[in-house]
This record gives sequence, structure tokens and C-alpha cells, in this order.
Amino acid sequence: MSSERAMAAADTRLQRPYAWFDPEAAAVVTILLGLFQLVLCVPLIHTDQTLPKLFILPLVLGILIVAGGSLTIANERNPNRQLLQGCAYSNVAGLIVALLAFCLYCYSLNPNTSENHCKPSSETDYHYYMCPAQIMEAYRWSIVLLLLLYDIAAVVLHSLLSFSALKTLKTD
Repeated sequence: MSSERAMAAADTRLQRPYAWFDPEAAAVVTILLGLFQLVLCVPLIHTDQTLPKLFILPLVLGILIVAGGSLTIANERNPNRQLLQGCAYSNVAGLIVALLAFCLYCYSLNPNTSENHCKPSSETDYHYYMCPAQIMEAYRWSIVLLLLLYDIAAVVLHSLLSFSALKTLKTD
């Protein structure tokens, strides 16, 4: 009886589609990427003028990414069918939201040329002077760029984890 249970548990571990792919390491990196998304949503609350509610996207995406990575680690350490299903569903949901976030981050990175920028007080101040709106726009742009880069990495990892989990579910 215990050998059948051990065989069933071994079958619900994620398959490794490539020799270099380690699901547990990918899950840890996925959790870190989700935490980065969560941390970077805080400064977006007051800085984004293009999409005022954009900070909600990295918040939701970070939660989904952390959940997908956590369920993957839980399935690797204590494999069972319910954890495998949760791992597959959360990674697919994270992948879909990450692709949506990719589109919105790219849209948000487009320069907004309709803003009026401050004028320097004299010609000599021009190279050293930036108005607060320009500084805030540069700050927002750099945060969104970081979110985009972390999102690209999350898309790659969620694709691999989703593929591995769904392939394991099909073989059971």
C-alpha cells in the first residue's frame, strides 16, 4: 500500500522538459519576481499620470506570481494531485495576467508629449535645471521599465512552469 502511494506521489512531480530546467529553482525565482512586483507597486501609487490605477496591476500580478511559485514549491516537496492542479492553474493565470501586464507596461512607457515642461529661468540654467514634473516622469518611467523587465522574466518562468505542470497533468 505504501509503495503505491509513493509511486503516485512520484508521478505528480513536475516533469522536466529540459535537462537544465529545475522546477524548484524556477519557483524560487518566480516568488522573488512576484515580490519585486509587489514592492514596486508602492511607488506607482503617486507617480503614474498616464494610467492612474496602474499600481493595481503589479499588486495583483505579484500576488499571482507568488502564489504560482509557492504552489510549485509545495508540489515539489509534497507531491499530490490537488497541489499539481493548483500549481497548473495558478501558473496559467499568472501567465495570462503577465501577458496583459506586458501590454499595459509597454503602453505606459510611451512618452506623453502633451505635458508642459517648466522653462528655465535663463539660458545658463538650461542644462542643470529640471522641473519637478520632469523628475517625477523620469522616476515613473524607470519604475515601469523595471516592472516590464521583471514581467518578461515572469512570463518566461510561468511559461515553463505551466508547460511542465500541464504536461504532468495530461500524463496522469
